[in-house]
Amino acid sequence: MTLKNRWLWLWGLMFLTVAAFAQTNVVPVFPADLPKSVSQYWDLAIAGLTPLLVTGVYKLVPKIPKWVLPVSTPFIGILLGLAVNALTTANLSWVDMGKAGALAVFIREVINQAITKQMAAPDPVPAPKP
Repeated sequence: MTLKNRWLWLWGLMFLTVAAFAQTNVVPVFPADLPKSVSQYWDLAIAGLTPLLVTGVYKLVPKIPKWVLPVSTPFIGILLGLAVNALTTANLSWVDMGKAGALAVFIREVINQAITKQMAAPDPVPAPKP
């Protein structure tokens, strides 16, 4: 048995142990619990509305640096959360508001990378020169 084979056996045994432990633990059906309170639904609303606001800001001020938009999403989430707290009885904490706004970066990037770039027509392949 060479040294390379020993490492393969060692890694294989380690992953076999991890796989055995994974089978003994109960895995939930959903990756996270469904919302159980009104404030959790407001968190989802903030996360859904923030990408629209960021897109609107980018359309109104196209010269804004690209790095400012993702950095600003937690602050936009906090501002939206403060508005929700003032208009309703949601009682959101500032951490929840910031997390909901930061989730907007994830939502926007998923839409941008998975949908928009996948649907874009590929660049035509130039004909070879004779």
